Amino acid sequence: MTLYCRNTGYLVFGKDTEEYIISNLESLRLNGIPHQTFSGLEANQRYPRQLKIPSTHKCIYEEMGGILYASRSLLAFQQEFVKLGGTILDNHQVTEIIPGDRVTVVTNRGSFKANNVVIAAGPWAPALCSSIGVDLPFKVKRVESIYWKVDNADAYSSDIFPTTFGIAHGDTFYSIPVDEYPNMVKISSAGGIWTDANNRDTESGPVTVPAVADFISSTFRGVACKPSIIDYCMYTASPDYDPVIDRHPKHKNIVIAAGFTGHGFKLSPVVGKLVAELISKDTPSHDLHPFRVSRFTTPQSSL
Repeated sequence: MTLYCRNTGYLVFGKDTEEYIISNLESLRLNGIPHQTFSGLEANQRYPRQLKIPSTHKCIYEEMGGILYASRSLLAFQQEFVKLGGTILDNHQVTEIIPGDRVTVVTNRGSFKANNVVIAAGPWAPALCSSIGVDLPFKVKRVESIYWKVDNADAYSSDIFPTTFGIAHGDTFYSIPVDEYPNMVKISSAGGIWTDANNRDTESGPVTVPAVADFISSTFRGVACKPSIIDYCMYTASPDYDPVIDRHPKHKNIVIAAGFTGHGFKLSPVVGKLVAELISKDTPSHDLHPFRVSRFTTPQSSL
């Protein structure tokens, strides 16, 4: 049986005055999500082999948190899509979108026409949207995924240690227990280099290692302060950290879903449902007002 996720629990910690701590608690309470709160001292007592966070920090624990296996989940979505009659066209670089009653999508391997088009192109979405008259103030960031060796893999096993999110020195850091690579935890920050989607691999080396290493030394026990593996990914960052999920202001048969600031994949089932509702002109099942295009921009007058 294919495992698409692993329930590990999720631990958030930081000073009780941190905005993220306050808003996280408000959201959990508002939505009735089970959680526990306790001090950093109690967190260290719960995980004596792993943690040494400041004793006065506030901690929030969600039992239902965990790890989502992205590659396996994506493959399952693709297989279901094909089963329902869809066609996946890999290695088709979109070079132009031409609005109309039927939208034309031009690629390096031919052109396609459709009654509706969804632009969900991640870091390439800003350029594609600009080409059809919507300038979104999104920026592309190359983010580092960093893996560090541990002295005791059992102590950091996903069977007993949760995923974590910590706030320190004005930055945020997350960790995933030993799961993807043997004897290594993933500990990274949201920092990185602003870049262009087509040129991320021409940038310089990693920039967040010193900050993450400092966080490790002050927070975790038995984790090396020298990284073993560094991978890279891209975030499409929105100024307010919320995405755009909306129809084009003028061409209502073009839907935009972009700017998820690193949170898109875990939200993809509900985002897919909302996009389908927009295409079908059904009443959206959630309030989309916070995700409207118009909060950032208006279409160019030339359209």
